[in-house]
Amino acid sequence: MKSIKNLMLIAIVAMSILSVPQQAYSQESRAKEAPEQRMKKHPRKMRRGARVMNEKDFSMMYEIVKKSSFDNNKIDIIRVACIGSYFNSKQCARLLSLFSFSNSKLEVLEVVAPRLLNIDDFDRILEAFSFSSDREKAIKILARRKEKK
Repeated sequence: MKSIKNLMLIAIVAMSILSVPQQAYSQESRAKEAPEQRMKKHPRKMRRGARVMNEKDFSMMYEIVKKSSFDNNKIDIIRVACIGSYFNSKQCARLLSLFSFSNSKLEVLEVVAPRLLNIDDFDRILEAFSFSSDREKAIKILARRKEKK
């Protein structure tokens, strides 16, 4: 029964994240606008049409992850949330704060790193790690992400 509840929570998060806002522009109307105008109208939009998850959706996902009992379940919810969503460094650091153990934090960083949009602002992420060896591992994960861009 508990696993069904977890699956339902994951499905709710996935549906809310993957839903398209009604006021979204069509591809043609966005193509006609100058990039500077698009950035003014939609400040969350980044390169290649990617945008950081808005605070409302992130807060909802954060609370679901927070209420989950085990680290494995929390990480699974984060994996689902990463489908079609991008994060900023602040959001990533908040997710990392939900985990006590370094191994879990590093696993979360592995999952979220490919979905980070402002990779140059990684000091917040590194502050989540207590030990220098863990910070070095985190830097390697972030460096791999930066190379893939």
